[in-house]
Amino acid sequence: MKRLFLSVLAALLVAAALAAAIAYDPGYILIAFGPYTLETTVWVGVALVLLILVVMYVIILLLHHSVRQGSVIGRWRAGWNERRGRQLTQRGLLAYVEGHFERARVMLDRAAARAESPVVNYLLAARAAHAQGEEKLCELYLLRAQRSGEDDLAVAITRAELQLQRGQLQEALTTLAPLRQRVAKHPQILKLLQDIYVALRDWQNVLELLPQLRRHKVLTREQAAGFEKVATVNLFNELAAQGQLEKLRQHWQQVPRQLERDTEVVIAYARGLAALNAGAEAEQQVRQQLKREWSAELVALYGTLAGSDPARQLAYAEQWLPQHSSSAELLLCLGRLALRNQLWGKARDYFESSLKITETPQAYVELGRLLAQLGQHERSSSYYERGLLVSLENKKYLPVAL
Repeated sequence: MKRLFLSVLAALLVAAALAAAIAYDPGYILIAFGPYTLETTVWVGVALVLLILVVMYVIILLLHHSVRQGSVIGRWRAGWNERRGRQLTQRGLLAYVEGHFERARVMLDRAAARAESPVVNYLLAARAAHAQGEEKLCELYLLRAQRSGEDDLAVAITRAELQLQRGQLQEALTTLAPLRQRVAKHPQILKLLQDIYVALRDWQNVLELLPQLRRHKVLTREQAAGFEKVATVNLFNELAAQGQLEKLRQHWQQVPRQLERDTEVVIAYARGLAALNAGAEAEQQVRQQLKREWSAELVALYGTLAGSDPARQLAYAEQWLPQHSSSAELLLCLGRLALRNQLWGKARDYFESSLKITETPQAYVELGRLLAQLGQHERSSSYYERGLLVSLENKKYLPVAL
């Protein structure tokens, strides 16, 4: 109340002062323009100027309001911005496709402020910066895309893809971890997880992911089957290298039926068992697989396995000889088994018969080892030398004895 009283009092004092000034000397203004003249007092002139300023201010406010509310001018301006943004974005996309990444990055950046969906511009600009090796710029554009708040999923997927390309595997996995819970069926996320797990050689997670990859059409049925086989073989190899016999056995129990009968899978499992001193189990697995399918690689492996009964193992393998007498791998296998049974003459005959069919480093080494054991060191050395020469000529070796 007091403030209002003081304001009114001040206004009355100013009005009284102005009235006294006008009464004392009204002043004089003369404006001449061609044949026209305008005469008035100073105070009227000041009032006219103030009035003109007020009118101009009101007009400007009205124009600004109309532009913001979608007038013709506003619509024209918005349309021009939209067209300009679209043109810059299209030129940026073409430059990106053509491999002109610097030009693409600049154009996409400039167009982002005018684009309907700036997140697209920022994500492509991030990819262009990444292609140039400008990782700081790449991260800046990813942050801008994230702050736009349009599509967090697209931002996270792009970030994970670029991290994967940089070899930042754990970082990419961390980026995708929360997304897998939110959108477990997203094909691109599943594909990225597959690539990351393969790069990490995390075969257990690869196998756990396969049903989803198959279900959501990331992999065809044939691709998934081939991928499962590769992952299983690699997992067996890793478990054997880590000395985890029980885990090796447990995973064999989980292998699908069609893979149980696959020769490559059986070989990987048998080799793992043999490496972990479970030769009797390995011998049984290989024998069962040979009943289903004849394989030179399986036969060669069979001869390196230390079964529980060497004599029975040799007798079983000799049953294959009538049907596969021309198999150098079988003869090498029989020679090794005869050697384990201390049948020196038979072992020598088998090794020599194998070499008559195909010269392999393994047969020469086995024969050289046998002759050295029999005291024939000179001939043993010549076989070793011949085996070395053959190994240099032929890069495709059979498995060596374990």
